[in-house]
Amino acid sequence: MQHTSWLNTLAGEEYGRLWAWGNKPDQRGDYIAASPCAMSDIPQTVLEPVVVEEAKRLGAEFLFYTEFIRFTETGDGVETVLRSRDDDREFLVRSKYLVGADGARSAVLGQLGIPIHGRQVNTAFNVHIRADLSKYLQHRPGSLNWVLNTQAPGWSAVGNFRMVKPWTEFVVSMHPATKDPSTFQPTAESLLDRLHEMIGDKDKKVCIEILSYFSWSINDQVAERWHQGRVLCIGDATHRHPPINGLGSNTCLSDAFNLAWKLAYVLKGYATPSLLETLTPERKPVGDAIVRRANEGMEAHRRLWAVLGLDSDSRLKATKLLKSTSDEGKSAREQLRDAIEATEDEVQALGIQMNQVYHATTAIIVEPGDVAPDFSTVNALRKVFISTFPGYHLPHVWLAADALSPRMSTLDLSGDGCFTLFTGIGGSRWMESARAITEVGGVKVKAYSIGFGCDYMDCYRDWAKISGVNEDGAVLVRPDHFIAWRCATLVDNTESKLRSVLNQILSR
Repeated sequence: MQHTSWLNTLAGEEYGRLWAWGNKPDQRGDYIAASPCAMSDIPQTVLEPVVVEEAKRLGAEFLFYTEFIRFTETGDGVETVLRSRDDDREFLVRSKYLVGADGARSAVLGQLGIPIHGRQVNTAFNVHIRADLSKYLQHRPGSLNWVLNTQAPGWSAVGNFRMVKPWTEFVVSMHPATKDPSTFQPTAESLLDRLHEMIGDKDKKVCIEILSYFSWSINDQVAERWHQGRVLCIGDATHRHPPINGLGSNTCLSDAFNLAWKLAYVLKGYATPSLLETLTPERKPVGDAIVRRANEGMEAHRRLWAVLGLDSDSRLKATKLLKSTSDEGKSAREQLRDAIEATEDEVQALGIQMNQVYHATTAIIVEPGDVAPDFSTVNALRKVFISTFPGYHLPHVWLAADALSPRMSTLDLSGDGCFTLFTGIGGSRWMESARAITEVGGVKVKAYSIGFGCDYMDCYRDWAKISGVNEDGAVLVRPDHFIAWRCATLVDNTESKLRSVLNQILSR
């Protein structure tokens, strides 16, 4: 994942490359500090079986080859008609709630009649291939390898070898010259011809196995709302965008994390159904921002394409000018450098990956006098907002139980379906209150003290710098790792205060 590169062909002229995904030397530390985990590039074909297996272990049932037909909302639940694609048998599923996580062509959202704002921008083909391209890529390893090849007028010049397994498996995006996919239906043979052109393999010595191919839409679309009655929609059903920045699956998983704990709490009776009404105000701004950013990133790519030209004549002219010693040649080289640098917001965008903030919902409580952080001077695309102000994501801080214990993150201590309370020296009453609430049954509140002589030592003194509360104060974290509430210092009746906060968050 070290680079993103732009080339005429994989074997031909390279127009430039960028450090990518935290590998730029002067940004690597930001990525290391932001998370206990290293950046990973996991294809859906690898990730999905892991998720499915774990969900099955926890009791979920999966019905593959099954089609959604329609739903009917009843007084106390939802009746959904499904059809087995194996034998066309229709059957009914009754549930308390229905979640439409059914992608950019969401039939659930369509039946709800929720408006979709925006437009379909373009169409493309994805071609999943096996081919040993090691000699073209292993010396400049990168997950995204843009090929701007003008040889085939029936195709757009723009394509991308997106690494799946280094360096033998790829998904290649290929864009037809026409924007109407119904008029462009390539055969496997024509796809192979184009792939060899993009590789620069005129003698067709590279063995290419096509595993699958299909068309897809480049969208700039958002749903007006995500929730109606007992039906809730998340993922690509509600935010539809190109894969710029790699924000698709990540945002969908964040949507699911936000909704899952709330559904669980409502179904278990820990919260009233009005907790679910926080889905749209919390997640829609995130989804809308992702769509906006991804399409802005596409515009940066288009500016780069314009500098190089997308047809044979303009490419020849641009290449000749770029090699010229004239003032015009110097200006062209500066334009190319600027255009490549402008795409860096796609591949060094730690901020847009991490800065999900929730404002002003009933599941977020701000104490009177608490002041929100001012990040107006921070590059929100590049830098992480680090704060424990309610509505922000819990920052990663390294902790250790003692000198002989391995490090663990604040994120490791939180989640797992529970609320988590962090305090410090002098905060024992907060911990006693958390235990008392947990012992009653229902909502669980884990509690940990951080500091000298506490449950966990603050390995690099980072928690002391960013906790935002005194040592006897408290920070309460929701099951989805977002800060629910914080209190600067100890109060008289900690248990009553903590119960009141939880009741408000859970709409009880």
